[in-house]
Amino acid sequence: MMAFAASLNKIYAQDLLSQSSSSVLLGDAADLFTETIQIISRSGKIFILTNSNQLMNKGDFITLVLRESGPVARAVVAKNHNGQVGIKILKVYSLARWSKMAKGLDVQIKRGDDSALFVVKKENTPIENQAPSINSEEDLFNDTSLIDEDLSDFYKDNRLIKPDNIVSVAYNQFQFSHDVPGEATTESHSQFAFSWGYQFSDNFWVEGLFGRVQMDGFPAQGTQTIVSNFTGRFKYTFKAPLYSYIMPYIGFQTYSVSSPDAGFVENDTDQARERAQRETDAINGLQTSELAIGVTLLRRLVPGWFLKADLGTDILSLGFAIEF
Repeated sequence: MMAFAASLNKIYAQDLLSQSSSSVLLGDAADLFTETIQIISRSGKIFILTNSNQLMNKGDFITLVLRESGPVARAVVAKNHNGQVGIKILKVYSLARWSKMAKGLDVQIKRGDDSALFVVKKENTPIENQAPSINSEEDLFNDTSLIDEDLSDFYKDNRLIKPDNIVSVAYNQFQFSHDVPGEATTESHSQFAFSWGYQFSDNFWVEGLFGRVQMDGFPAQGTQTIVSNFTGRFKYTFKAPLYSYIMPYIGFQTYSVSSPDAGFVENDTDQARERAQRETDAINGLQTSELAIGVTLLRRLVPGWFLKADLGTDILSLGFAIEF
């Protein structure tokens, strides 16, 4: 049965190729409307057209027509968005007319049944093979399912990570040293950092990161210090093994510190004044701005989700990220 079906398909394809040398005359043009070709994929199987007439919707079967020549190809609308449609070519009626397809060309569109469009009139003319994107019968007939990834890959052909956005949350330890008397010389506190990256060009990203840590009992018992850090980064994506990506980055980080009670002089003694000054110096020492250099590692867990690690001068963190 499978061999019989394959034989029928081959016979039908050969018949179509023989018909492509025929003169296909335009029949009923009453239902035609005009749109413009904006993009043609490298394979020639996906077109982006205008939808200025708002007559094409996802799932519609349409025929591309050259008004002075006749039907060119049969297609289906795979995506409709912002006044544009993405279509996938199902079969080609004429290689001669197909070779005229180009960006910026106005074509007529027939929705639904196109049997009234043309009448075939045999002529003994040689087959014109002028379409470099049609090299075999497989290119004329494509039975594969239409999926959104076809158009997504076409729009973002060079992107290693297809979506434009990645948001993440990560855990890290915020550590620093100080010389406030009576306190530990090194402070260590847990911090959660949140980031949002946007892919503004193929594999180029801009990312913003925000982290906040609340330190109770520093710089003295009964006081509280809040440190917020803001980081801006530029990144580039490289592909790595095991569904992973390496993203070197460079950016700028700045800290904002709030500690209202730091530097309070409890009594008028040299020791109290010295402690208050060291508290003030410790807080001022946290309010810094510096260059951020490092690398982000992304390991895909499931579609849309990553394990994320940041290793840099600005932060050492581990968390999760989602793309959209």
